[in-house]
Amino acid sequence: MSFAPLAIPSLDDVPASYTIGVGRTFARELTLSLLDTHVITEADLEKRPKSELELASRALSRRWTHITDGMRYFDWQLHIDPKPDGSFYHYPETPDSLWASIRTADGPVSCRHVYIRDGIQALENVRAGLGQTVLAALYDAFRMLPFSITPGYALGMAEWLYWYGEADESLALEEMMACYDVKSVDELKSVTDVFTRSEFFNAMPEWVALPKRVLTRRQVQIAAQRDDYAQEVVEAMDSLWNIVHFYGPFADLRSEDIGADPIDFALLVRWSDDDEITRVVDDFLHQAADGDYVTAGSVTPLKIVGDEFANWLKAMESTALLAKAVERVLALFEARERQLSRIMVRV
Repeated sequence: MSFAPLAIPSLDDVPASYTIGVGRTFARELTLSLLDTHVITEADLEKRPKSELELASRALSRRWTHITDGMRYFDWQLHIDPKPDGSFYHYPETPDSLWASIRTADGPVSCRHVYIRDGIQALENVRAGLGQTVLAALYDAFRMLPFSITPGYALGMAEWLYWYGEADESLALEEMMACYDVKSVDELKSVTDVFTRSEFFNAMPEWVALPKRVLTRRQVQIAAQRDDYAQEVVEAMDSLWNIVHFYGPFADLRSEDIGADPIDFALLVRWSDDDEITRVVDDFLHQAADGDYVTAGSVTPLKIVGDEFANWLKAMESTALLAKAVERVLALFEARERQLSRIMVRV
């Protein structure tokens, strides 16, 4: 089977882009599958398609536009590929499947940055532990979405990149000295940049990367009653968790089938503009370029024949609903950031 990727545009006025190579293609089977599972509707047939592939592309584009409608922060562009885009020593052969990849419009590190410091600190000022508890719950929601960078995810990157999987540099110094064939820490620092855990946390508390639910639900609700902003955030979090509990099932976006690092992140959540998160991400991408990586935030193999495409799209509707609920919380953090910036300018 030989064919090039079919790219699904995310906007109605963007024409479908696809190229078919020689040999047997997936177009007929995919189109029949989408017809059988009602992904293709009468609306897709109003204007006569020139080919089966155009019909499939039209239906998927319409459906994806509906799924992502109203999304403000996350950059989710759907691509359907016979092989995921990236670099692989080996990837699972799936002759009866296509890969649904969620990428950004302009590629790795093109996504939006959102800053959360002022919003979280405002919650901590209402009651110690309130911001941390909200953040712990929010990170759980992020784990259900295509990969985004949070302070917690960036810390995991730092541990892998700089400290050989250890919690900090002190446990990794011996291995680092052996790697660079030096005898002392001072000699090591003369031949390489030793990035430390304290540098990573120079601009933010450690709990920002490793938050815990330190308050009970009742304690959160009582604290929120004292402050209008806290009340807004807690109500937004309640809405988010109602979606988690009642609107599933959600798409499995862990991308474990690919055996490679996703590098096209949908969003960068940062503590502040002077944190070290972008440094860690840049170093990670340089390292990933020498190994196995996939240029996407998530990749999912879907069988061409049957109902996997339809079921995945249905699950993505719930996942997108969750993403928009996460965005509502982030928007409150960002609004607090802008509000404090205006106050500082006036002063």
